[in-house]
Amino acid sequence: MLHSNRVFSLFLICIYYLLWTATLSPRLTLQQETTTTKIWDCPTKCICLSPKQVLCNTGGLEDIPTQHLPQTVEELSLTKNSFPIIKSDAFFGLKSLRKLTMDGNNISTIRPFAFRGLSKLRELSIQHTPLPFIEQFSFAALQNVSVLLLANNKIRYIEGYSFAGTSNIRVILLTNNPLLRIQSHAFSGLTNVVRLIFPSGIRTIEPDAFDGLQHVGLLKLTYMDLSSLQSFTFRGLSYVHSLNIQESDLGIVEKNAFDGLDHVDRLNILNNKIDLIERLFLKHENSIELLRFHGNHVLEAPRHARDIHLEVGSISVVDNHFPCDCQAHNVLESDFVNGTVTEFQKMNYCISPIEYNGKPMNLVDFDLIARCHDNVVQDNLGSGVVGIFSLPTTLFLVLLFSMNLFH
Repeated sequence: MLHSNRVFSLFLICIYYLLWTATLSPRLTLQQETTTTKIWDCPTKCICLSPKQVLCNTGGLEDIPTQHLPQTVEELSLTKNSFPIIKSDAFFGLKSLRKLTMDGNNISTIRPFAFRGLSKLRELSIQHTPLPFIEQFSFAALQNVSVLLLANNKIRYIEGYSFAGTSNIRVILLTNNPLLRIQSHAFSGLTNVVRLIFPSGIRTIEPDAFDGLQHVGLLKLTYMDLSSLQSFTFRGLSYVHSLNIQESDLGIVEKNAFDGLDHVDRLNILNNKIDLIERLFLKHENSIELLRFHGNHVLEAPRHARDIHLEVGSISVVDNHFPCDCQAHNVLESDFVNGTVTEFQKMNYCISPIEYNGKPMNLVDFDLIARCHDNVVQDNLGSGVVGIFSLPTTLFLVLLFSMNLFH
């Protein structure tokens, strides 16, 4: 009898358990649904197309609603809002983020390490903003970003180490910014960039501006307005497929401008205006495979032929305009001539004197033009037009003395 009572009691307990579970299950389900709904609630003024795609466009946001975004978001658009500052670690926790667009905002400051922790980010666009400069470490520690779009802002200068620790970028686009100055070490620590394209109008590139920039496909500098290409401008820049300096006023190419440049497949100096080349040394340790010096207008030649010393794999110097006065000897006896002097003269042109401007150099008989021994002689010889003033100074003085004696 006692055994039967125990069995019956266990039976009742089982019945009560099943009834309690059946009553609790709907509550659990409802709580889970409520929790899930809460997790995927969209921030105010945003549209969540899915847990992976969120749009916060034209919403008038004054801050980035990171804490209210689903951590699974992969594409986030924050265009045309009103937040002026991107704070450090602004997107902390959004580890799945792959595409981030922030165009058309009132951004004036990007704090150091603003995008830290976004290891999966592939595309970042900050365009059409009043951003006035790129602060130190603003884009530091970005890994594996394919495209960084910074065009159409108000960027006037780039501070040192702005991109430190950032690698594997296919394109950095800086076009349509009033960029005037690139500071020393601005790109230090930036590696593995396929294309780095600058805007027009750069006026100053500080020494060591590209120090620490490594493994670049194309580094393109165009339409600059420099007073000089300073010494050590490219020091520390290494492993570049193509370095293009083109369509610019370079002012004076100072001696040592290319010192410290290392491993360049193609150095293209194209269609520039150059006031004076103080010295152009490209040594074996620079490891430059090809120099293309094309279409440049050189107002004043180097002081000596030895100031052009080119230890490169291959040289192409064509369609340039050089002085065809006494300075021409310094060009014709320099390493610019890769092959015969005759061929060089056929492929290049005169910039001065005025009567020879635009004409091939081979139309001038340089045997009749004196060398520039010093600035005094150079000034006395003037343009170097063939005639009595083109004769060597000593011979000219002898003739003058003889004429006076005859009289």
